[in-house]
Amino acid sequence: MVTSRAVSRRSVEIAGRIVAIIVLLLILANATLVDRVPPSVQSISLGRTTGDSHVGLTHTAIDVEFSKAVDQSSAQLHFHIVPAVQGAFAWDGSRTMIFTPNQKLPSQTQFTVTIQTGFRDVHGNVANGGPTTFTFRTIGPPVLSSSSPSNGAADVPVDTPISLTFDRLMDVGKTGAAISVSPSVALKEAWSGATVSLTPTTQLAYGTVYTVTVSTAAVDTDGNSPARPIVVTFTTVRAGLSVSRVVPSDGSAGAPVDGSIAIVFSAPVDPTSVSGLVRITPSAPGQLSVQAIPSDVPGQPPQQSVVVYQPSASLAPHTTYTVQLLDGVKGADDPRLVAAGRTWSFTTGAPAESLQNQVLFLSARTGVQNLWAMNPDGTNARQLTDSLAPVTAYDVTADGQRVVYASAGHVQTFTLGSPSPTDLTPGDSWDYAPRLLPDGSGVIVGRRARATGADRGWWLLPIESNQQPRQIVPAGAPPSGSTASTGDPLAAATPDPWTPVSGVSADGSTAVVVGAGGEIVRVDLASGKAADTGLQAPTGPMQWSDVEHGFVVDATRDGEATSAVWVIPVNGPPITMSVSGGGPWTSVAPQAALAWLSGTGVQHVAYEPRDGRQASALTSGSELSDRQPSFSPAGDVVVFVRVPGAGGASAGIWAVGTNGRGLRELSPDGSQPRWLP
Repeated sequence: MVTSRAVSRRSVEIAGRIVAIIVLLLILANATLVDRVPPSVQSISLGRTTGDSHVGLTHTAIDVEFSKAVDQSSAQLHFHIVPAVQGAFAWDGSRTMIFTPNQKLPSQTQFTVTIQTGFRDVHGNVANGGPTTFTFRTIGPPVLSSSSPSNGAADVPVDTPISLTFDRLMDVGKTGAAISVSPSVALKEAWSGATVSLTPTTQLAYGTVYTVTVSTAAVDTDGNSPARPIVVTFTTVRAGLSVSRVVPSDGSAGAPVDGSIAIVFSAPVDPTSVSGLVRITPSAPGQLSVQAIPSDVPGQPPQQSVVVYQPSASLAPHTTYTVQLLDGVKGADDPRLVAAGRTWSFTTGAPAESLQNQVLFLSARTGVQNLWAMNPDGTNARQLTDSLAPVTAYDVTADGQRVVYASAGHVQTFTLGSPSPTDLTPGDSWDYAPRLLPDGSGVIVGRRARATGADRGWWLLPIESNQQPRQIVPAGAPPSGSTASTGDPLAAATPDPWTPVSGVSADGSTAVVVGAGGEIVRVDLASGKAADTGLQAPTGPMQWSDVEHGFVVDATRDGEATSAVWVIPVNGPPITMSVSGGGPWTSVAPQAALAWLSGTGVQHVAYEPRDGRQASALTSGSELSDRQPSFSPAGDVVVFVRVPGAGGASAGIWAVGTNGRGLRELSPDGSQPRWLP
């Protein structure tokens, strides 16, 4: 039997054991749940940097990140910065302390931030590691990181925008106002981050040194100014390539509807630089190419100096077109040479449907001497040929259907309405002074060897037949170099070397040409037999006269000193024709009346009728001198060229009746007029 005393003792033992267990549990809980780990600094960083974590802007805060929640007052007391800076603390939660200086930090200054040991966490644990330090420096004055064009750049295109990139964000208003360009140019300003783009509203000048200056009035977003003005200089590309002329020329009228548009430059052109640089208004789609002006100068190869725009379809007649050449054509030998653009206009003529009762003439009014036609009253002038080199001579059949012309040593032919001319000159030759057979089946030309310029004499070239070209006289061709001639063909009353003076009889059986010594040679075209006529030095073209049954020419007989008007028959010796003696550039009318140039110095057209009366002057005055007379189909009007004073550039094509009345100007310029039936 268990006594009560024993029960009581056991109860006490059990209770003691329970208390001991509870105490043990409390000790274990306290050891487990109460934080005894000391705090530490995880990182110190800057609130605003330049991208380098140790380079701060002058308005920057300092962030301190702790490993755990700390006592804020304790942490703030252990924060030190050298040099000393006054500021205020703020907290982001209980682990991040933010120190914000009261004032902008001095620039280009090194600072050391130290968090000393001894700060406590919220549980009273004390940091017992060594002090944590962080060193940084503040940024200096704003500087330029890069520019485009770069400082000192050369050969900068004139349409290049200017860009400046700073090393930080800038106050766009104040900085933009602090930027200037010299020489002055209007700029369109645009900012993107730290970069400002300055686009000139007008094109920069060629070959010019430009200076871009950012003054110390510029400031960054912290209010810092450059220590000194920022300066960038660059030089634009030289406009050493220039436009010599344009074809058709500015303001000209009568341009061919199937012609090309050409821009002639002062030097060879880089073909890869011309794409897209020519614009036509009204729109005229076409193709651009770089070509050379043809040349017949031995030893001087032509240079690729012409940009040619060839419309793919005919231009509209009687329409004004505006051509815009944009900047950017580059030199072939030096791509740094760039041509400035140009804008010009010209007006087309109408396609020539017929040349009957038309006055044909040579004119350079669209930029290059070409063949033109106009009405006998001077209206409706339009260009017939489209050559980049001067047309020096031409001929046409009486019906106006077949035309031949010479340009740069090439003789070409076309029929009215044909799409393009045919070149009759072979690759080893140069041909000059064409004269058509009356039926248009062939043409007589003077020929030179292209390689050497050697005289190959006179040739008969078939047109559109299977016959072979043949030489008819061994020497006497005009000289090469027609494209290099700088002389004025109208300065003298006599023909220049490339003017056709040869003639062909109405039936095409006989021709007259000038030999190497100036002698007039008569040729039987069927047999090829040639004979000296005893005459030499013709002063103008030799024309066939049905009335006189021979060739009429002013020339000098062998052994004599003065010239006279002669008739050269197809057989037999020459016969004197004029009762007045004649003169330079004698022309014969259908009725065999004569016209020539009389007088010395200032010359005037003289007219001698068929009835044997003495010649009389059809014009007068000392201001204008006459050149190159030619009769109308009816023989009652003389068309001729006038020049200022005793000679010079053309003062136009004129007409006057054989009675001396009705003097009138048909054209403001031109030479070699011919009135077709």
